[in-house]
Amino acid sequence: MTDAPPGSRDPRDRPVLDEIDRRIIAELQQDGRRTYGRIAAAVGLTEAPTRQRVARLTRSDLIEIVAITNPAAFGCRLRVAVGLRCEGDLDTIAAAIARVDEVDWLVATAGRYDLVAELRCVDEQHLYSLLTDRIRVISGVHDVETLLYLNLFKAAYSWPPGSGRRIPDETTGARRCPPVPPVLTGNGEDVPLDEIDRRIIAELQQDGRRTYGRIAEAVGLTLAPTRQRVARLIDTGVIKVAAIVNPRTAGPLRRAAVGLHCAGGLDAIAAAIARVDEVEWLMATAGGFDLMAEVGYLDEEHLHRLAARIRTIPGVRGVEILIFLAIFKVRYPWPPGLAHREPAHP
Repeated sequence: MTDAPPGSRDPRDRPVLDEIDRRIIAELQQDGRRTYGRIAAAVGLTEAPTRQRVARLTRSDLIEIVAITNPAAFGCRLRVAVGLRCEGDLDTIAAAIARVDEVDWLVATAGRYDLVAELRCVDEQHLYSLLTDRIRVISGVHDVETLLYLNLFKAAYSWPPGSGRRIPDETTGARRCPPVPPVLTGNGEDVPLDEIDRRIIAELQQDGRRTYGRIAEAVGLTLAPTRQRVARLIDTGVIKVAAIVNPRTAGPLRRAAVGLHCAGGLDAIAAAIARVDEVEWLMATAGGFDLMAEVGYLDEEHLHRLAARIRTIPGVRGVEILIFLAIFKVRYPWPPGLAHREPAHP
C-alpha cells in the first residue's frame, strides 16, 4: 500500500469477506497488536482459526498492519492539501510530484483540480520551499492552491464505512483538536526519540505485529526494555499500530473528496457531518473550502444520495465533489526512511 501505482486488482481476485472477517478487522483497527486470544474471544472463534484468518487477510493484501506515526514526533506539525491544475500528460506530472518525500498522498480528481496532494511540513517556511522549489517548478504544473488543515474532526484508516469512525465528545459540537496533536510525556514534555526508538518504529512500520523478540534482536536490546519502549511509543502517541484496509482489494468502494462552504460555527456542522458513516476524514481548512471530507461510496446513486444528505445539514451552503480517478501515492508509514528534519530557522 505504500507508494501504490494507479489502477486496481481484478475484481475476481478480491477476497470474500464474511461477518467474522469484518469483526477481526475492526479489532485490529483498534489495536494492531491485540493478541490472537483476545481477538478470538471478541469474534467467537478459537485462537487457531483466528490466526489463519488474520494471515489470509494480510496475505491477500486486503489489510496491512503497520505503525502509523505521529508526524509531530519528527518535527512536522503542518498538514496541507494542495490542489493542482495541470497541462500535459498527467501521469508524468504525478510521477514527479510523487517523488517529493513530503507528499504522502496523491490522487487525480474530476473537479476543479486535476491532482490533489497532501504534504507534511515542519513549518510555513518548509511549506513555502516545497511549493516554490519542488512543486511549482515541475513541468506541466499550471496553478497551485493550498488548503491548510486547521482542525481534524474525524479520521479513519478503515473500511467498511463507519468501522473506524470517531464520535464527537458532545452531541452539540464536534471534538476540537490541533491538526497534528503534540507528542507529550505524562509531564507535558516533548517525547525524545533516540536512534533505538527510530529503529523500533522502522521495524513496526514493516510489520506492526512483529514479535518483541524479533524487534529486540534487530535493535540490539533484550526483551524487557524492548517491550517498555514499544509501550512508551504507543502510550505517548508517537505511533498507533493499526490495520489499514487496502481500498483496491476491499471491494467496489469508490472515493471522493467533498469541499464544503458553510455559514455559522463550524463545530456543530462538523459534528453532524462526522456522524455520516461514509465520511472517513473530515477537517477544517483555510483556503477554498471551510470543511473538506473524504467519503467512500458504492456507485453514482449512492454518491448522489450522500451529497444530498450532506447538503441538508444546517449551515452547509455549498457542496463541491471531486471524484478520485486514480491513486498515485498512498503512504501511511511516515516519515520516509525515518529521516528526521529539524525545524527550519530564519
